[in-house]
Amino acid sequence: MNSSGKAGSKARATPTADALHQGAVPRRGTLRLDAVKAIRKMILLGELPAGERLREIPLSDVLGMSRTPIREAFRTLAAEGLIDLLPNRSVVVSMPDKSEAADVFAVLGVLESLAGQLACRRMSRAQMEILDELQADLAACYETSDRLRYLEANRMIHEQIVQAADSPSLLLAWRLLLPRAERARHAAMVDQRCWAEGLAEHQAINAAIQARDERRLSRLLESHFARGVEKVKQAEARARAECRAARHALIRRQAGQS
Repeated sequence: MNSSGKAGSKARATPTADALHQGAVPRRGTLRLDAVKAIRKMILLGELPAGERLREIPLSDVLGMSRTPIREAFRTLAAEGLIDLLPNRSVVVSMPDKSEAADVFAVLGVLESLAGQLACRRMSRAQMEILDELQADLAACYETSDRLRYLEANRMIHEQIVQAADSPSLLLAWRLLLPRAERARHAAMVDQRCWAEGLAEHQAINAAIQARDERRLSRLLESHFARGVEKVKQAEARARAECRAARHALIRRQAGQS
């Protein structure tokens, strides 16, 4: 995070005289949501690694806002399981819970399976067209290896399906669990084969939506998340293998120096 980035953020966040005159000063709730989105993104991308302490003043400088929305954002992110609020009032990025990731994917699979059934009955033609456009975006991001935009399009597809179910309780439960799943999904998407499999699964899901085949869509969504559990486990196995290789390389270097 360089100084030019800080300056740019501050400039964007400072309302002009015209904006003040027109009453366009950002509301407190809007700033809190902006802070939540920005900090969440930094955590998911690994810019704020697990275990790193978060301080209000540096973050407020980077995001160009006061400490109050940052402090409020911390409470939201803690509820999502992305940060820990410690007894000494310090705030740290939480360590990913490997056992929890599999459980979260399993629960999301059940939620989206139900959402898929309801969406097939209630989805408007316009909503179906949006999903078709998002699927095209997904394929384009895969072709250009744009992982960040791919993951964003992926999230928007799932959110469109859940919103189309027209069930506020279902949407609330889904939104609470989603950040925990996204953190694991970002790690799994590093593998190109997993990425290709995910795209193929989404193509089948979109075809079922366009056909309003609720039974098939329900099965596809549940199996999509079940495979997500396996991808998380594969990502963990790769990480362990990389750690072993690094240790072995260190031992060989030390042996060569002795």
